Amino acid sequence: MECGMSPSRKQYLDELFTAFEIVAEGSYVYVCDLEYDYARWSVEAVAHFDLPGEYMVGSPKIWGDLILPEDQEAYNQSIQAVFSGEVGWHDMQYRIRNRDGRYVVCTCRGTVIHGEDGKPLYFAGAIQNNGLVSSVDSLTGLQNQYGLFQRLDGLYNKQARANIMMIGIKRFSTVNEMWGYDFGNMVIHKVVQELKQIFCNEGVLYRADGVRFVLLTRSLTMEQLAERYETVRRHICEKLEIDGYHPNLQVCGSALEINTFDVNPQAMFSCLGYAYNLSRERGNGELQIFRNEIDESRTNLLTLINTVRRSIENDCEGFLLYYQPIMDANTHALSGCEALLRWRSPEYGLVPPNRFIPIIENDPAFVTLGEWILRKAMEDTKPFLASCPNFELNVNVAYEQLKRASFVEMVKRNLAAVDYPPENLCLEITERCRLLEINRLSTIVSELRDLGVRFAIDDFGTGYSSMSILNQLKFDVVKIDKMFVDNVARGGKDVRLIRVMNELALICGSRVCAEGVETQEQCEIVRQCGVNTIQGYYFSKPVPLDAFRSQFVPAEA
Repeated sequence: MECGMSPSRKQYLDELFTAFEIVAEGSYVYVCDLEYDYARWSVEAVAHFDLPGEYMVGSPKIWGDLILPEDQEAYNQSIQAVFSGEVGWHDMQYRIRNRDGRYVVCTCRGTVIHGEDGKPLYFAGAIQNNGLVSSVDSLTGLQNQYGLFQRLDGLYNKQARANIMMIGIKRFSTVNEMWGYDFGNMVIHKVVQELKQIFCNEGVLYRADGVRFVLLTRSLTMEQLAERYETVRRHICEKLEIDGYHPNLQVCGSALEINTFDVNPQAMFSCLGYAYNLSRERGNGELQIFRNEIDESRTNLLTLINTVRRSIENDCEGFLLYYQPIMDANTHALSGCEALLRWRSPEYGLVPPNRFIPIIENDPAFVTLGEWILRKAMEDTKPFLASCPNFELNVNVAYEQLKRASFVEMVKRNLAAVDYPPENLCLEITERCRLLEINRLSTIVSELRDLGVRFAIDDFGTGYSSMSILNQLKFDVVKIDKMFVDNVARGGKDVRLIRVMNELALICGSRVCAEGVETQEQCEIVRQCGVNTIQGYYFSKPVPLDAFRSQFVPAEA
């Protein structure tokens, strides 16, 4: 055993460490055997400060060598006083170098634990990294998403299996609109109380963002989580009452088993968020369990998403853009194109977009990827403008991008860098983007339209808010979803619906593009319905840049 320690003595050190770790969650914990100068430290501290390991001999000196020289003397004096028995405690702040070479302020508190004979046996305590943002949500008192990821990092480092559940309230903005934000905060407090009662002592509850909450549990099975979830739905949807009012809330939820430890916790969280969105948008609030199983292509989905995230972090390596033409409905001349993302890796080959895009769009990493898509698409298509001055480049934007305060400046920055005319760029708002608070979305659209950028509403008619958002915001283009085009050859209501949607768009001052047109008959019918442009396999599947240029872009005059 290290330093001559007996197994029983080391076991007691571990037990003591575990006890401190439980009560000091969110801090780095250390326990040092004073006789052997042998210590155990939190794996989070080992990773953040690049320490030699979880178990160390001479840890006070190892730690002290990382402290800023100006602060080392005071630190050394305090530690010497503890180890000599002069004092029984340690409480100080100092600046210490992390693994990135930056100095952060830490608050370190420790105490000496004595034996029955009064002899000092252990020195134990906790270190708070003041350079990190607060891990406590001010409204609910729960740990926030940062605290959650601290905990997930610890579980992953220890390869400790657990189950995680996300619970949220659908369309909570209507509560604030009807009763005001103070009442909305009261509802959030009441929801948290219900969740605490239902999951009492069975896991740790976190506030992720907005009205989404996360339960991390090592005691409840997935079957038990499903049972608790139904209890949550009954209590919150049917029984919750505040000051005599019943807010009529709708609960959505997802769950995932943490059993794979060779991936980034953020990749896991993105998969959890993807399942949550399925519950909210398609599952009528039913609990959606993300199954990390091998699919028909023999791909482990969680591992795949983790690899996608690494590709993004590595300067978007392996990503490429395909382009699908958008044609004038009457002349069949090129009107523009839509940029569509693809990904190829040595391990998986060319991966179909529906395998990774719906999940990765929920990931903060998509902000980086989204900027790459915009920049690359403008660089690729800028040469087309010489022969097609009215060419319109359509680029999809994700909810994860729009909710960032920096989105407008990002678009402006890349337009300037490429010297791309704003009037030739059209940003497509997808279904999930409509979940953004309407005033925020209105500001984004207004600021960029003033610059000349155009906006399209994608998949029109498929979402509950399509008509509402078209009425409230100014869109240049309405894109009719493929589901309305598929059966137009049969006549009847599908044709009438396209005519009605076209008329609605005209009333709102928008042009209309019919998506998913695959046959000559469909093409002619939607043209007769009055649409302006057509997109679909009838003209071309999405193709690489060179193929698009050679097939559709006329040579300069």
